[in-house]
Amino acid sequence: MRRLIVARIVHSPEDMGSMREGLERISVSRVGRERWEENRRRIERFWDELEREINRLDLDPKSLRIYQDGLPAGGELGEKIVRETASKGSRNYQIIMKLLERGARIEATESPELLLREYQHIVAMVSKSGEEQRRAVEAYNQEKDRLLEERDAYIAKRISETLLDGETGLLFIGAQHNVIPKLPPDVEVSYLGDAG
Repeated sequence: MRRLIVARIVHSPEDMGSMREGLERISVSRVGRERWEENRRRIERFWDELEREINRLDLDPKSLRIYQDGLPAGGELGEKIVRETASKGSRNYQIIMKLLERGARIEATESPELLLREYQHIVAMVSKSGEEQRRAVEAYNQEKDRLLEERDAYIAKRISETLLDGETGLLFIGAQHNVIPKLPPDVEVSYLGDAG
């Protein structure tokens, strides 16, 4: 039997890389600085609790494969991305880094082509203003559901191809995703927290 533990995640600004400042600017303009700061504190508390839950599982890192929303590389390149993002303050990637240091493996989880399409939409939305930004948001809204569906199918395929019998996978995935129905029936799924 193959086991997959799903951690529904909330992305922090540190996870956004070069888009961080633009996305932060848009968020602050929509909700105000005070609400934005409170949201950051809630996200930090979320990651504190998630890390405690993962530690309580006492997983065997030697048979643990990690799948990360937004990560198109595994192996040495995947580890390098995790290390760099963790060093920039991403709690998500800091947790993964600790698991890798104990012997877990990081898997290429996402399609580079699909991530590029998503990235291009985000760049258009944060780099434009006024009417151009409105059109960029509209273009993204027309494609986002189909793009998410394609990404979810790809993630499920990667898990199916790489998670071996007797192994445990840990999937860090955003709340908008719906990967689980696309997995083969021999993958036993459980959830961290009260998601599911």
